[in-house]
Amino acid sequence: TKENDSSETVEVEEIISYDDDDADYDNDSGEKEKVTRWNDDEIQKRLWNPLVNTRKVDAAASSSNKTNVHTEEQYRGRVIYVIPPKGPIPSEINPSDDTYKTALSKRTIVGSLIKLPGDNSTFVLFSPNCRSLPRFMTPRSTELPSNPQQLYKAEYIYGSWRDDSKWPPCSNVIQMGNSCSVQDETEALLIEFNVNHGDFLPDVYKVVEDAVQSGRIVNPDGELGWEPTPDMLKGRRDYRNERIFTIDPTTAKDLDDALHIKQLPDGRVELGVHIADVSYFVSPGTAVDREAAHRATTVYLVDRVIPMLPRPLCEIACSLNENVERLAFSCVWRMNMDGTVQNENDKQNDEVWYGRSVIKSCARLDYATAQNIIEKKVANGETKQNIDPKLWPLSRQPAGGNHTIDQVAADVRLMHKVAMARRKIRMENGALTLNGVKLTFQLKSDGETPGLCEPYPIRDSNRLVEEYMLLANFLVAQRLITHTGGLAVLRNHLPPIELGLQSVVDIAKASIGFHINIQSSKTLQKSLNTLGRECQDELVMQCVTELLMNPMKPAEYMPAGSLEEEEWSHFALNIPYYTHFTSPIRRYADVMVHRLLQATLMDGVDSYVDEFYLDQTEISSITEQCNAMRMDAKKASERSDRVFLSLFLRLNPIASTLGIVLSVGDKAFTVYVPSLGMSTMIFVNDHTDKFDIAVQNESKKKSMLFVPKNNTECSWSRLNIDIFIKIKVSCHCKERAPIDVGLRLIGPWQED
Repeated sequence: TKENDSSETVEVEEIISYDDDDADYDNDSGEKEKVTRWNDDEIQKRLWNPLVNTRKVDAAASSSNKTNVHTEEQYRGRVIYVIPPKGPIPSEINPSDDTYKTALSKRTIVGSLIKLPGDNSTFVLFSPNCRSLPRFMTPRSTELPSNPQQLYKAEYIYGSWRDDSKWPPCSNVIQMGNSCSVQDETEALLIEFNVNHGDFLPDVYKVVEDAVQSGRIVNPDGELGWEPTPDMLKGRRDYRNERIFTIDPTTAKDLDDALHIKQLPDGRVELGVHIADVSYFVSPGTAVDREAAHRATTVYLVDRVIPMLPRPLCEIACSLNENVERLAFSCVWRMNMDGTVQNENDKQNDEVWYGRSVIKSCARLDYATAQNIIEKKVANGETKQNIDPKLWPLSRQPAGGNHTIDQVAADVRLMHKVAMARRKIRMENGALTLNGVKLTFQLKSDGETPGLCEPYPIRDSNRLVEEYMLLANFLVAQRLITHTGGLAVLRNHLPPIELGLQSVVDIAKASIGFHINIQSSKTLQKSLNTLGRECQDELVMQCVTELLMNPMKPAEYMPAGSLEEEEWSHFALNIPYYTHFTSPIRRYADVMVHRLLQATLMDGVDSYVDEFYLDQTEISSITEQCNAMRMDAKKASERSDRVFLSLFLRLNPIASTLGIVLSVGDKAFTVYVPSLGMSTMIFVNDHTDKFDIAVQNESKKKSMLFVPKNNTECSWSRLNIDIFIKIKVSCHCKERAPIDVGLRLIGPWQED
């Protein structure tokens, strides 16, 4: 049924199958592989009710055809050229084009200077912070600094590394600052990870101002605000009287998602996810659109945020702040109390509503407050006047008189009940959760010095929001596939690297005698659940989780038409397709998804999709930029965490704490520190002054033996370093650039 508000209620009569073939198809080797479809799984149908019945290659049949990775001879190759990471740069790879000989594509690298090994050497090497890069030879005029904590930047010209040189050359070596300075370290990581965007240019601000100008208002406190004009509301569904609220981190300023829930007469619930309508303000091809496409994502560092969009958009006009009207893009559906979406009373597919809307959030909850509500620590029968402001701050309570504290609390608890029921089924059906520890910092008044460092808690309130965002993203992906075909912007997640995953299986088997089934995400999660129940040591579970993260591939954006349908799937979520719709303020991929979704809701949908401003090739290029920048932003965020953790340890060194060995090499071993939620390497050369150290190889399994020297006071005589062995370590800040966390071995760990 088509409505007049440029939106659509979707009622699909039948499930779409993208392939009419039966159960088998030929693989690359000509053998028959067993093929199932996602809708063959009854639990999948109850959870997601997929309308696009895509292929799902049976993992057991597929893996049986693969060569055993342990008997296969290792491949070898020779580096012939270092390809520039982005852009249509000609190179030796394209012999028909000789312009690479004069093209000067450069990369800026960040690091420190070290002396070339050798007593008589006068050469200085550039040692990059990034460990995946080699050392570089600096110009002969470069001098070694007296301060080992100095940071430098240099340039590498692609194609300048000659095959007769051990080190690639670098030029324009410039001193940046001190590695123990927050400002200098942050400048270095922004350059290193290609996120040093700087401020927005005047033409970007002009486009933004033109877009928001008609809705500008002055708030009672004198601050500039924004509200939609009557013309902006035409054709939008009105949710302003609905009890809608946001749940976000305490310090969040760009609120791009809000929720509502409503109990229905038939015992089901209506769930609405309302997302900031960024695409209304950001038109294709404008200066702000080009800049957002280039940045692709907001970058979150410990002490600052580098936004994808200018502040007038991301924090004012688009942010779904409380008690103000905002333009939204909504996805509203019905679901059962057990968290499933398939209507048990009517086996036909239930309706989902997509469309532009206007909302008015009644409260800005944070995760801590929502958790207090869930646990009934607050709003549990007391009057509004007796609400503890520490448990539910006044600024986060509903205001305006239309909705009460008790109503909002009841909604949160109902959302939690449905979400946790859904999550339980998802986990049992094979969704994979590998949650590492994320650190959070409290900075002192100078905005630079870390005064507190602790793990960020993941609560049920976080999981509540996650469940509904996942489902909204899935439903939008489904709409895009059925109506835009190959143009649909999806986010897939390929299975992990088999060799890396197998090594974790071998480690677990040899170290703790436990077999991890890696046949699929479902069997992997089931193994982890079993290990969690049977293992008496929770820390072993943390270590296994840490090891499993290494072979996991990153999820990526791509147009549906660029891959086979079985490759649309998301391994970790264990679903046939997925996208990102819920964060357009901070992700450009979501902006493209909004534009595509709107095209599917217009009268004459086929013509709007056919005339969409991007073709599949152009979408592929943009998604590649989104993938690259998302990874750069992730690395920058992790590096910022490491910098502030190092500074915290510089002021507050840890004399003794627990460490668990994850791997052993010839010159170092990796240790996971649970109290810090991080792993790092301990190097043999840093301990030869106190210990005699021997590397042992038994049945292709490495270990180390540490024996204290005679002049070392120790209460122990020998320590064997092996996988999952608990040791006592000290944590400090390294003295040389780049700033980082350093560990030293103290001895064996002794349980209290």
